[in-house]
Amino acid sequence: MPDTPLDPVVEKRLRGTRLAKRIYAPRTLGLLVGGLCIGSALHELPTPSWVWTLWSLQILFWSHLAYWRARYHKSPYHAERQNLGADSLLGGFWVAAMHFNVLPSIVVVTMICLDNIAVGGTRMALRGLGLLATGTLIGMWLISPGFPNVVPSATVLLCSLPMIITYPLVIGYITYLQARRLSRQKTALIELSRSDGLTGLFNRRFWEDQVAANLPTDSPATIALLDLDHFKRINDEHGHGVGDQTLRTLSSLLRQSFGDDVLLGRYGGEEFGLLMPSTTLDQAWTAIQRFQQRLRHYPPPPPLSRMPTCSIGLAAKSPLTRNHEQWLLQADQALYSAKHAGRNRICIDGAPTSQTTLDLG
Repeated sequence: MPDTPLDPVVEKRLRGTRLAKRIYAPRTLGLLVGGLCIGSALHELPTPSWVWTLWSLQILFWSHLAYWRARYHKSPYHAERQNLGADSLLGGFWVAAMHFNVLPSIVVVTMICLDNIAVGGTRMALRGLGLLATGTLIGMWLISPGFPNVVPSATVLLCSLPMIITYPLVIGYITYLQARRLSRQKTALIELSRSDGLTGLFNRRFWEDQVAANLPTDSPATIALLDLDHFKRINDEHGHGVGDQTLRTLSSLLRQSFGDDVLLGRYGGEEFGLLMPSTTLDQAWTAIQRFQQRLRHYPPPPPLSRMPTCSIGLAAKSPLTRNHEQWLLQADQALYSAKHAGRNRICIDGAPTSQTTLDLG
């Protein structure tokens, strides 16, 4: 059975929590290697002790505090957006604190923009740039930086390399994992859109689409419509739970009997459709007979003593068939003939009703 949809508020909170978890690791890594990059530039300047204290506190505690704040916030998603805003604001401050040392400043600005784009696209990136500029102005007001050092020293260059190399690789790997997860979700959604929730077979819309797609092909094909006999009695006497389990049991037997060569669909209620590509009417007749023999001995769900019988109508593709609706109508008429003739039998479209299976009663 399909999962119960989550409350929109709960779903939004879960998305925000997942975002916080996804950002936690790269933020922690970014603070470590970025701290090394910033620290190398600060070391070459007359940096006040309170700036070094702020530098240490941010490296040691900020990623954990940001994650804790987002996780327990009433709106984790908005809390994480605010955390990213704080990252941008602090990044701007460090640009000023480094006296606009070109290489580490470019590294810090680039990585912060990369984070913002990964989470919120261009709009988030523009917001981040605004906060970066604000942080830079605050830093200039507090520190009064001198002229930028255009040519970085060997120490600054070496300490910037870990940030330049490792952080983009980590972001790329996380993006790859996210893309894989989205691909799996897309595949699952496609599968759900074409599957029947109870039986797992194709739903009627998708199954009919496959019938329509097969009609113009040159190869032979046969469709069968199968209806469980007296299925209403099972629901009335044993409840809909037993009825649902009976449908699932029949679906399992259909898969075992026909495999992937036959497209199986739930046509509606207790009625099923079988599209048998590259199969002549005689071949389909033989395969359906074997299936009915297996159905006779297949273990039923409790408390049933045996599986219900079924009536089946067959219709082969013909050059005279105008559209798939006509083809389905021919199979439906054959199914009606099978039920009208006493059930538990096969009828072929246009054939006398005496052309049936052996009575399996």
